[in-house]
Amino acid sequence: MAEEKNPSDVDRQDLENTKNNRPESVHLRRRYSDFFQFAPVGYFTFDRTGVILEANSTGALLLGTDRNRLLNKPFSQFISPESEKVFELHSRRIFNSRTLQSCDLKLSNHHNSPIWVQLESLAFQNGRSDSEQFLTVAKEITHRKAAEEALRKTHDELEQRVAERTAELENINRKLRRQIFECELAEAALKESEQKYSTMVEDALIGVYVIKDGIIEFANDKLADIYGYEKNELIGMQSLDLIHPEDRALTREMRTKRLTGENVPSEYEIRGLKKNGDTIWVMRSFSLINYQDGPAISGIVSDVTKRRKAEEALRESGKELRILSNQLLSAEEKERKRIARELHDGIGQALSAIKFSVENSLRQLRNEADHRELKPLEAVIPLTQKTIEEVRTIVKDLRPSILDDLGILATINWFCREFQNVYTDIRIKTKIDIQEGDIPSLLKTVIYRILQEALNNVAKHSRANLVQLKLEKSGDRINLKIQDNGLGFDLAKTISLKPSQRGFGLASMRERAELSGADFEIVSSAGKGTVIHVQWKV
Repeated sequence: MAEEKNPSDVDRQDLENTKNNRPESVHLRRRYSDFFQFAPVGYFTFDRTGVILEANSTGALLLGTDRNRLLNKPFSQFISPESEKVFELHSRRIFNSRTLQSCDLKLSNHHNSPIWVQLESLAFQNGRSDSEQFLTVAKEITHRKAAEEALRKTHDELEQRVAERTAELENINRKLRRQIFECELAEAALKESEQKYSTMVEDALIGVYVIKDGIIEFANDKLADIYGYEKNELIGMQSLDLIHPEDRALTREMRTKRLTGENVPSEYEIRGLKKNGDTIWVMRSFSLINYQDGPAISGIVSDVTKRRKAEEALRESGKELRILSNQLLSAEEKERKRIARELHDGIGQALSAIKFSVENSLRQLRNEADHRELKPLEAVIPLTQKTIEEVRTIVKDLRPSILDDLGILATINWFCREFQNVYTDIRIKTKIDIQEGDIPSLLKTVIYRILQEALNNVAKHSRANLVQLKLEKSGDRINLKIQDNGLGFDLAKTISLKPSQRGFGLASMRERAELSGADFEIVSSAGKGTVIHVQWKV
């Protein structure tokens, strides 16, 4: 078998043959030398230990020194300390594998700042000296490395900001859940207190009396306690003396009707007077009896003064709870709007800037580097675009900017289109018969949230293929009606469930509607779809 020759030896032999046999050999050698010296990449020849045997002008420029000063010097003198091990491993792999090897390393350029280069090396046997050497092509990749580092830093910053925003949202949601839980506890405590108080009144604070001809004939100790008298002081008193002067006419009228057999309420509340002159509220219940051979009235009295005060306090507390709920919803909308704006103006714009910077860097690198080497960087562009789209989706879910920019009517049309794009098997028929200016600004967010929750329920539970949406103004009323042809549900059974089992969707819609002063109604039955009707008076 013929002896295999190294490619560099063949080139040199061809040059020698050309020199001996052709007159234009001098010109051809000059062209070969020029190509070698002024190539856009650096060419080096190293011995096995990494000593520079040959270098072209571009290679000398990369190392920041004159070409003549490079020869017979270790290449390691020009390598940054952190890349020395990389070059040692690279050199060993060249001779172990006898195949083309590549690596990236940083050079200590003496005239400029350190630069990054990519080395591609191949071992060969020098035919003249019979020594092992390797050829290396060096390409500067400083810009690519800088772009990769910038992208990495930006990616880390983005992940950090997303993590911070996520933690912030989780903290807000945790606070909202805590406040709602505290409100539910307060409401439950009030109900428990009212129940205990009612039981106490029925079992302990019940006075029994018998009245004949307007005179108290019988009274028990409880009745005496209620009005602040001794029991024997009540016997023989005019019963009207225990009634507030402003209510005595009503009491006299009801007693007369009862004695004559007319229908009157069996119990009623009325103001009473205690012995010390204090006014109290009592619950009176009486019936017609025969007492001592004549008609008389037997009744019971319960002191409901505390209950009346508790009811008033409960009504006030209910008002305060509704105000708090309204404030919580308003705070939630403001926070959604703020976070959406920061995501759009901050992260969204940063991602767009990253994408533009990478694309710009790619355009520059394509003019001076092998395109195959740019594929990892090119893969970043669709990833960045996908992240931009995900941020936009999050912003829309938090609060669509169209609601603030163009109003509720444009938002409804946009949301219905987006919904149908996602749920292609559900068709929405809309009928809008109202002007944007006819809808108060505070109701626009309420209408959007109710519509959003209703359509989400349709997509999740109803299996409907048609939704009819109507928003109109009739006189001084604004009507919102959302009707689907889905499976429907047993409304009575759902209402009878515990709040924790009912889900949050229906309760959220009802709460938003009622807090905005609307009448809220749901009509549904199994197999007949669902209708949600909300009406506001403006």
